[in-house]
Amino acid sequence: MKKEIIIGEYHIVDELENAIRHSRLDTPKDLLIKPSLNKLIIHALMDWSVVIACWIAIYFLPVWSCVFISLIIASRFHSFGVILHDVVHMPLKNKTAKIRLLEIMTGYPIASTLNAMRYHHLRHHKDSCMVTDPYFKRSPSNNPIITCLVFLKYSILIPFWTIRGLYGSLAFYIPAMRKNYARIFLQDKSGLDLTESKEVIQCAKEDQFQLLFYFFVFSILFVFFSVKIILFCYLFPIAITGLVSGYRVAKEHHLVEVNDRKMETIVKTTVDHNLGGVLQFFLAPRNIGYHIVHHLHPQVAWYQLPKLRNWYLKNHPNLYPREK
Repeated sequence: MKKEIIIGEYHIVDELENAIRHSRLDTPKDLLIKPSLNKLIIHALMDWSVVIACWIAIYFLPVWSCVFISLIIASRFHSFGVILHDVVHMPLKNKTAKIRLLEIMTGYPIASTLNAMRYHHLRHHKDSCMVTDPYFKRSPSNNPIITCLVFLKYSILIPFWTIRGLYGSLAFYIPAMRKNYARIFLQDKSGLDLTESKEVIQCAKEDQFQLLFYFFVFSILFVFFSVKIILFCYLFPIAITGLVSGYRVAKEHHLVEVNDRKMETIVKTTVDHNLGGVLQFFLAPRNIGYHIVHHLHPQVAWYQLPKLRNWYLKNHPNLYPREK
């Protein structure tokens, strides 16, 4: 067994930015505001206040009402992922106390680490709708039953990610496990031997903390709480979160294989959706539905995307389509 010494963070943020630099046009710099860690923490706390209020309600209310409350919890778990997603796009070299706090608040509850999400998500942006895009999957069948079954697999997405904590922890110490770790749990499509990849090793190292988190949380849940609490406060919400996330990923792109990163290609293969109202709250929280402009400017904060989209609609109406 070989243990690697990791210093600093490894990621492809700069490579991603260089790959899509052509998309900048004449966009005003005052619209290209990057996320504030303080604001992200505040919004994470707001989401947690909703989740805790729902947990208290579930404790006192009858079972029939808990299903609806669980939907609200799932919407905030989904929001956690979007907040962590903003951190993913930041060119961070080390995990400060604030970054670690955000990871614990928004990543660990949905079985993700900053490093794991960063690995697959940045590659999705860099190679959007290419064969090397981790999220690009052709429809397996025109049969609606098979399509429905494929969609339902997203309900176990977060429970599956919890397994990554154990597998990744072992892969950190056992190099022979890293290739499958990267392919299965980080969704790597490069086909390269990643046994000594510093980025993969960093992801595996961080999974040890996720594993400890889940061991601690589930120990408390199963010792001190009833089946009702465990089911409606966590298990049912994470199943719904997985389903909604799967829907959103499918909704955000036209799944047509492309071979370039031109601005026009990004616009044609990316879709804005659920930009307001109740559906935004449940299906596209924190402006994640402003997806075209997000792909054009991945490092712009989620709370800045509506203004940036309006600028594109006003100044480049022939390029940027309106929501259908």
